[in-house]
Amino acid sequence: MWAVANIETRKQLQDKALLFWTLALPIVFIMGFMAIFAADAPDQTAVANQIITGFSVFFAVFIIISMVISFVKDRENGFVARLASTPLTPGGYFIGKWLPFGAIVVGQIIVLAILGIVVYGMSIDQPFFYLLIACFVAMMVTSWGVAIAMFSKTENTGLALTQVIAFAGAILGGLWMPFETLPETIQTIGTFSPQYWAHQALLSTLPGQPDGENVGIALLILLGYTGVGFVLAFVGYRKFLRESRN
Repeated sequence: MWAVANIETRKQLQDKALLFWTLALPIVFIMGFMAIFAADAPDQTAVANQIITGFSVFFAVFIIISMVISFVKDRENGFVARLASTPLTPGGYFIGKWLPFGAIVVGQIIVLAILGIVVYGMSIDQPFFYLLIACFVAMMVTSWGVAIAMFSKTENTGLALTQVIAFAGAILGGLWMPFETLPETIQTIGTFSPQYWAHQALLSTLPGQPDGENVGIALLILLGYTGVGFVLAFVGYRKFLRESRN
C-alpha cells in the first residue's frame, strides 16, 4: 500500500497540469470574482468569506480528473493486473492511490484559505474545525474519484462526470452566491448536496456569519457520501480488473 502511495505521490508531483487545476485556476477565479463583486461591496470580508470557501469546495471536486487519469493509465498499462498477482488487496490498492490525492485536496484548501487571510482579510475563528472539514471534503471527493475511475471507459468519461458534479454542486449548493439568495426550490434540492453541507460547515468557522448548519451533522453527511463512494469503488473493482491488460 505504501509503495503504491509513494509511486503515486512521485507521479503527481511531476504533473504540472495538477498545479493548474488545484492552485492556478482557483486563485485566478477567486481574484477575478473578488475584483468584480467586492470592489463596491460595503463588506468586502463577507464577500471574501463566501467566495473563498465556495471556490475551495468547488475546485476540490476537480481532483477527480487527475484520479481518473491515473487509474485508467494503471488499467491500460497492466499495472492493476500485475498488482492483482501480489498479496496487495483491493483495499490496499485503493488506499495507496487515494492518500496522495486526499493530501493534495487538503493542501489546496489550506493554500486558498491562506490567500484569503493574507490578501482579503479573511479570519478563521475555529482553525481546527476548518482543517477538519477540509479533511472530510478531501475524503469525500477522492472517494468519488476512486468510484468514478472504476466505471470510466476512458479519461474523457471522468472529465465529463467531474464537470457535471462540480457545476451541479456549485449551483445547488450555493457555492457561487449566498445560498439564501437562491430560489426556494433550488434551496430545497441543494440541502441534499454534500457541497452545500461542506460550504456551510466552512462558513460556520468564520466570524460574522449567520448561524449555519451544525458542523457535526455536516461531517456525518460528508462521511456518509464518502462511504457511498468507496462502496461503489469496491463494486466496480472486478470489472476494472477484468479490463486491465495483462
